[in-house]
This record gives sequence, C-alpha cells and structure tokens, in this order.
Amino acid sequence: QENAIRSLLLDPDADMARGSLREQSFPESLSAGIPLDLLSNRPDVREAEYRLQKSFYDINVARAAFYPSITLSGNAGWTTSSGAVGNPSSWIANALGSVVAPIFNRGTNKANLDIARARYEENLLDFRQKLLDAGMEVNNALIAWQTANGRLALDRKQIVALKGAVHNTRLLMRNTTTNYLEVLTAQQRLLEAELSEASDRFDVIRSVISLYHALGGGR
Repeated sequence: QENAIRSLLLDPDADMARGSLREQSFPESLSAGIPLDLLSNRPDVREAEYRLQKSFYDINVARAAFYPSITLSGNAGWTTSSGAVGNPSSWIANALGSVVAPIFNRGTNKANLDIARARYEENLLDFRQKLLDAGMEVNNALIAWQTANGRLALDRKQIVALKGAVHNTRLLMRNTTTNYLEVLTAQQRLLEAELSEASDRFDVIRSVISLYHALGGGR
C-alpha cells in the first residue's frame, strides 16, 4: 500500500509516516437519519446526474433542429453578421434553402429527437438506480455499525463477568481442593471473550469507514 501511494505521488522515495490504531478517533454515535442529499457527494451519483443533465439538453438541441436557423434584424441594406452582402439574390437563395432544409430533414430530425428522449429516459433510470444502490450501501453500513456496537456492549459485560470468574476460581484454588485446570479454563474463556471484543471493535471501525465511503466522504 505504501508503494502504491508513492506511485500516485510520483515519488518512489516518499516517506510514509505510520500511525497507530490508538491515535485514530472514531465516532461513538451516529445520526439516526441521514439526508438523501448527502449522496450527491458520491462521484458515481454525480456522474449519473451530469449524464441526465446532458441528455436533457440534448433533447432541446434535437428539438431546435426542426426550426430554420435564420436571424432577422432591422439594419438597413443587405447585411449579415459578417458584413455587407455582395449578391443579395444569392443570399436570399441560401436563406430559402435553410428554411426548407428542416422540412425535408424532418424524418431525420424526428428520429434524432426520439433518440435523445430515449437516452434521457435511460439516464433517468440509471440515476434512480444509482441513488437506490447508494442508499442501500448507506443502510448496510449503518446496520453493520449498529449490530457491531450491540455485540461490543455484550462483549464488555461478558468480560467483566469472566474476570470475576477468574478471580473467584483463583480464590477457590487457594482455599479449597479446586485445581489449577479450572483456573486455566476460566482464563481461556476470558481470552476468547477479549478476542471477540477486539473482533467486534474492528467491525465497528470498518462499518464507520464503509459508511464514510458510502456517503462519498461523509459530511
């Protein structure tokens, strides 16, 4: 991973300072509800939105092709945006050609408009699907966080109880005929509970990172 970061930085000798998990801070609580507009931070949602916008403007462009592109002005004489017209009759012929061209091209223009509308519908469906997929990722991350936190709370209660059991077993060994095997068994159960706590703590951290990613960078 460090080499991959160095490659992105174009510096093969870049120093990669390492931290520790204890130095990282993760939220202990999350908002009960997440506004849908936060999903606009996601690159895939923004990309789908821009495609939808483009297809909307493509419809307007295709519709405009039905109308002749002639500009009328009140200037005296035969002039255009490029200056005076040397041959008015030729200019009128060209202008008439631009008027009737959309009429003869109506079939092509209609086909282009239908294609533009179809692409708009396709991009609209894609945008909706992107929102649904993004929302599902957010919900999955939230559920994973809630579930892992619930397990973590139970782990801590179990550890407290097992520590008491280890202490009581040691006392029994000193004052009764209880052998050390029972102490080892109690310690093993405590170790298993502590390992479960570490695993569930990891799941909590991973779910927070997944949520941050699903929201396109959080708030």
